[in-house]
Formats: sequence, structure tokens, C-alpha cells
Amino acid sequence: MTIHGGVPRHLLAHLGRLQAGASALGWGLPWLLGSQAEIETWVREETPRSDAALRLVLEPEVARLSARLEPLPAVPHSYRLKVLPHPLRERRQDVAIVHKGLAGPWGQAVLVAARESGAEDALLLWDDGTLAETAIASVALEQGDTLLVPPPQGRVASLAERLDLPGWARARGLRIEVADISVPSVMGGRLWCMNALRGFWLASLA
Repeated sequence: MTIHGGVPRHLLAHLGRLQAGASALGWGLPWLLGSQAEIETWVREETPRSDAALRLVLEPEVARLSARLEPLPAVPHSYRLKVLPHPLRERRQDVAIVHKGLAGPWGQAVLVAARESGAEDALLLWDDGTLAETAIASVALEQGDTLLVPPPQGRVASLAERLDLPGWARARGLRIEVADISVPSVMGGRLWCMNALRGFWLASLA
């Protein structure tokens, strides 16, 4: 997540997502949400005035939460997407997939394949040819005054999509609709990527 002025953005929501993932694995970890104040104090001491990224890593089997600071990544200005099949397309109905990390580290292999083709990332498709997500971001297609978002089934639950997208779209006069999005329709609109670290940025097909 991002840190601005010593304040981690949506920290409680990120802790809640970690707790939901742990619960899906059978680990309760009732103390997790209560760590918010301790983390906020540590972040203020470490980054009182600078911007940074905060990465949380939960090891539920040993009830350990670790945190580390990283440089804040720049928002991409040219972001080309290689169209590829989603590696988890056969598990689309698996409810565990919505929890970040529970489906394994599949994103890195996708990024490698996309970058070998000269793209920055991959636009991942379901078996029916509709858009799912990229290796690192959720996607939305702007068409006129409408912002189309793919159905959530099979996708990693995105905090940027849930918490930031409504206000971002409203500020631009866009109405959000959940709908299947085909690759040809991308050519008739503006394709946006979003995640908790980089915010929102435009992308194009490679």
C-alpha cells in the first residue's frame, strides 16, 4: 500500500484482506486487525515526511506479521499489455482465488512471458475471450460516460477497485457497470489499470 505523509492508505482494509485470506485457510488470527495502531506508529517514525510503499507479509501458520518499506513505484506512462490466457482460467469458480496469494505466485511467470514479448504486462483472458485482469492490476474499460468492470468471479479482490474506483469514476462523470468485456471492444475505448500501489493508469494492447 502507499504511504503519504507518514500515513499508510487503507491500512485497516489491507489487514482485513489478510485476515480473510488466513480465515480461508483455517487460521482465525483475531489479533490481526488490532495491529493497526502499532503499524501506524512505526510508519510515522520511519517515514515522517516522505512517500513510500508498505508491504505486509503474513505467515498465519506461525501467527507472524512482518512489514517492510519499499520505494514507491512510479505510475507508468506507456503500458503495453500482451494478450494471454489466464493461468487460473480452469479454477475460475474456486472461491479461494479472490484472496490474494492463496492461488500461488502465478503473476511473476505471467510478467516474464509478457516482457519477453516486449510488453510491460499481460491482459489475461478467460476461456470465453473476455477480460479478467493483468498480472498486477485490475482493469476497466472507459466507453463514453460508462466505465465497464469485469465480473469479479475468479479475480483477485482489488482494494483499489473497491475503495478508490467509485470516487475516481465519479470525479470524471463516469458510471460504473459490471459486464463482460471482449478484446475487440478495447479498441473502441480507453483501457485503465488500477492497483493499490500505482493508482490508475492507461494501458494499450501490445
